[in-house]
Amino acid sequence: MDVKKELKKVVKFLFVGGSTFLIQSLSYIAFSRLLMPQVDRTSLYVLAMLYSLIFNYSINRIWTFGDQNAAKGSVRRYSYVVVVASVLNASLFWFGHDVLHVYDLILLVAVNALIPFFTFATHRVYTFHPEPGSAVRRIVRRATDSV
Repeated sequence: MDVKKELKKVVKFLFVGGSTFLIQSLSYIAFSRLLMPQVDRTSLYVLAMLYSLIFNYSINRIWTFGDQNAAKGSVRRYSYVVVVASVLNASLFWFGHDVLHVYDLILLVAVNALIPFFTFATHRVYTFHPEPGSAVRRIVRRATDSV
């Protein structure tokens, strides 16, 4: 594995993630404060998340992971990862806002700081990998060999 190449991917991923966060945040603020303030905040959070995901997939596929061979089925795999990450993301937001009563904009930042760790690793070895099964098997084999 070329460490320099991987570091470059991580930097690109973080840049795309930061841009995605800005799109999601601005969308959420526009929806919750200006356009639909009477609508449930968690629903608006999910709506803003959907807008930002379209941007995120497109830029990551073209720019961050574009040097990898064409990953047939990446849209389908991206959808799986996004569903899991989005459910986790929205659940954490809901729990923090509705159960713990944490201010929504604090949660917006906190929750979105956690999710990138999961999504980068998953996109790297599963979503945009030309042979996702082999990458996952290799990781599992390394983990079990070290135990």
